[in-house]
Amino acid sequence: MVALTNFAGETRSCVTRVEGKRPSLSVRASSMLFGCAFIMAGVGLWLMPGMDLTPTVLLAKMGVSILLVTGGVGMTQIATDKPRKELHFDERNEQLLVYEGLPRGRKHVLQAINYEDIGRVDVSDSSLMVMDEAGEPMVTLPIDGNHARLDAIAQLRSQSILPS
Repeated sequence: MVALTNFAGETRSCVTRVEGKRPSLSVRASSMLFGCAFIMAGVGLWLMPGMDLTPTVLLAKMGVSILLVTGGVGMTQIATDKPRKELHFDERNEQLLVYEGLPRGRKHVLQAINYEDIGRVDVSDSSLMVMDEAGEPMVTLPIDGNHARLDAIAQLRSQSILPS
């Protein structure tokens, strides 16, 4: 996906945005509900008095509560937003900026790469890899499909990073 952004009066173009596939609202809501229920069940297992407190019963309670709490935390993580990475061109400073999208629409610059440090850019259907002069990868971002690949190639050519 290619998007143009205007940040502090300078034009920066976004080559690739990696958002991943988010689960649907019903999946996120049910995983959050069941995840919280599993966590409460794992804790509540220790609040209920048992018939006898033999080591075997305590060990079984501990195993089941660890399983429930671990499963509950895993299910609640399905509903959380994952960080997104974006690659932007800063034409004024001649830099590639790798942003990480944070919750509530904030962005954080992970890496700034000067144009003169770029040795080669490889674009495939699944990834965009920026390498230095020695051929070491500086940044690798996954891209989604042929259309995103063509958009990335056009954007790189417009910045004179890829030869025509």
